[in-house]
Parts: sequence; structure tokens; C-alpha cells
Amino acid sequence: MPVTPDAVRATREDTRMSMPTRWAVLGVLALALVAGAPRRAGGASETELQSAVFRAKPAVVMVGVRVGGTATVRCSEGPAVAVKPAAIGELGSGAIVHPDGWIVTNGHVVQPYQEGRDGAFGAELLEKAIAEACAAELATLAPAGRVEHIRALAAEPMNRDGLAVERSITVNLSNGRAYPAALKYYSPPAYVRTGERMRGRDVAILKIEERELPVVRLAARSTDLHLGQSLFVIGFPGVVASHELLSRATLFEPTITTGRISGFKEDIGGQRVIQTDAAIIQGNSGGPVFDDRGYVIGAATFTSLQGDQVVQGFNFAIPVETIHDATRQAGFAPVGDSMFTRLWNHGVDLYLRDLHYRAYRNMSAANRIHPGFPDVERVREDCDIKHREQGYLHREEVQWVVAGLAVIAVVALAWFGGRWLAAASRRSLRRIIREELAGARADTATGTPPPA
Repeated sequence: MPVTPDAVRATREDTRMSMPTRWAVLGVLALALVAGAPRRAGGASETELQSAVFRAKPAVVMVGVRVGGTATVRCSEGPAVAVKPAAIGELGSGAIVHPDGWIVTNGHVVQPYQEGRDGAFGAELLEKAIAEACAAELATLAPAGRVEHIRALAAEPMNRDGLAVERSITVNLSNGRAYPAALKYYSPPAYVRTGERMRGRDVAILKIEERELPVVRLAARSTDLHLGQSLFVIGFPGVVASHELLSRATLFEPTITTGRISGFKEDIGGQRVIQTDAAIIQGNSGGPVFDDRGYVIGAATFTSLQGDQVVQGFNFAIPVETIHDATRQAGFAPVGDSMFTRLWNHGVDLYLRDLHYRAYRNMSAANRIHPGFPDVERVREDCDIKHREQGYLHREEVQWVVAGLAVIAVVALAWFGGRWLAAASRRSLRRIIREELAGARADTATGTPPPA
């Protein structure tokens, strides 16, 4: 059977895709190409990471809790004795999340302050007071019997009621300034008591009286984090704070540890936590955990133990959503900007671009607002040294002067040149007019009619 042109045309029309179908196929192909193409690494560069660390450090604070008091103790025999045992302290870390002095830390850092006489620190103070007041009575007992007797005396209602506790929270900035802090919001750590599950979130909000403080920037959420993503933790590990070979002058300068996200878990209270291999130890608690671009994604909360030994590489942080919820309940919204932070951050950017003169000026302005931050002073000094080491013609201020003079020269040349051109134009126009008038008068005198 012969193939006619009409049959060929009909076959083509049957096999041709409709326009929507063709666009759908093209879309699928494009997605396949994007999925198969190598992806650009999303991590920050070394310079961006250095900038993030510089920006964050001034806003990380040391949180100190002190519980002391006086106990009126009655031993087995004799009258009651008033004793003032040595105070007990707790060390933690925190971050300023609002320039007016709002600070986030862990609940368990301030737990001794919150619980007062009824907490573990209160019980320890009472036992110390009993050991001191009843020393003669206890000296006749064996060590095991001594401990048992102290606990029995501490359980006496009169001795328990005789303990008057004095509590305080102190926030130390890395410039050495210390502030008394008020506890504005508290949620205890997750734990199990008598089979009942408690849903503490291990977060607390403190308030100090100060303005224009350095601040951290909170991430909006932690749900977009992924396994293997790099992070860093800033805080005050106790092993560094109490190190016998380190000067007390650097006590309030925080320590940085780095690592990666190694898991997403839940604590025993059912709250989400972020697992990391970054080193965290006692004293780091409450310290901010940052992604590699400098946004807070959580706060260090607990480590892992094997017996009595801390096992590093398996540590945990509460997510930033917990911090956001705590700030709402405390009655304020985090603000990741202040005059100090703005000047400091801009100075860091200029410093990393080797624009030392302007970096020095910005950091000096930040230093006038809150003086004494170690990083500000070190970077200012480095900027000053590097600026003086530059050749005279390579200095920024000299280049500004040269550029300014060049601009002035161009403007002056344009202005005077414009005036000269305008004057020359006027002169030429007047000459032409005079010549035309002179020609018209000559034509009138000779009787020659003007041109049509």
C-alpha cells in the first residue's frame, strides 16, 4: 500500500508531544541534571570562620553562682551553735542575646541558686556546718560512723530549719567587669524522680543592668542542620579556669572548641538535643554553640560519663528553639545588634581585609563604649603595628588624601573648564552677532536688500 503525504502528516501529529508534556519532560531532565551535578561546599571559608569567632567572643560570659549562709546547729549534747561554713560555688557559661543585658545559660548552672536551702548545695552547707560545730563529738567516731552521724544530725528538723542561705549570681564579661544578675526565667534539667518523668528544658534567662553590650546572633531554627556540619563552642571550661599554670589575668577570657554535628537525640524528658564531638566539660555548660557562620544554634548542656570519667566526643546541646521559647517566656525578644557589636563587627571585616587604619578606628570606637575586651585590644594593637609597617604611600589615609585631591582637581578642572568654555561660547556668539549687525548696517547704507 503506498504511503501518501496525508498519512505521513497524520503519523507525525500522533507522535508529537503536547506543549505541557514537553515542558514536564524538560523539567524532569533539569532536576536530574541538578541532582547529578557536583554541589558546591556549603561550609564557611577559613576567613569566614575566623570572622565568626571574632564577632562572637565578646558576647560570651562567665556565670558564677555562690551559695553560702549561716547554720544554727544543735549537736547530740550541748547548746545550739551558730556556724558560718565556707560558701559553695558553681561555674558556667552564657551568652548575651540582647544589648540591654539579657543572658541565656543552662538551668542546671543556676539550679543551686533556684533551689537554695532545699537543693544539693543547701544540704552540703548544712553538713559542713555540722562537721564544724560538732567536731569534738565526731572525733570519737570511725570515718563511716562519722558520715552517718552527720547525716542523722542534718536530718533533724531543728538543724534543717536553722540554715539561713545567702545566694547570688554574678556575670563576668571578658573585659573583667562583674555584674550582679537576676534570674528571670528557669527551667530545670531533664531528670527522672520516683518514676515520674520531669520535662525540664535546662535553660535559664538572666538579667544584668547595662546597655549597648556585645551580643550574639541567634539562628531562627536548628531543623535545617545536618550531620557532619561544622560548629564551634565558646565557654569557660573549669579545667582552664582553675589551671594552676595560667595567670588569673586571663580568667575571664573564654575558650573555643570545634567539632561537628554527630547526631540528633532526645533527652529523658523528651526534649530534642544536638549531639556533637566538640569538646565540652564542666564550666562549658550554658555556653553558646555556633554554626560556622557565627549564628547560635544551641547551648552546651551535658556530657557523657563512663563511671566517674568524662568521655569526650559524645556531648550534647539544647537547640536554639529552646532558647527562643525561654526568651518569650521571660518577656523579651533577642536583638543581635548593638552599637558596640556594629563597630566591632565592621572593624573585624576591615581587619580581615587588611584595611588596618579603618579597622583601628572602628575598634577604638567600640573600645570607648565598653573598654578592656581582650580581643579588641589585641586586634587594635595588631592593626596599629601593621599600619605603621606599611609604606607611606600605601597607607589608607594617604591614599584617601591623594584620592580626595584627585577628585577636587577633577571637579575644579571641570568647573573652570566649563566656565572657560561658556565664556568662549559667549565671546564667539557676541562676535557673530556683531558681524551680522555690521553686515546688516553696511547693506542698508549701500541700498542692498537683505537676503530673502
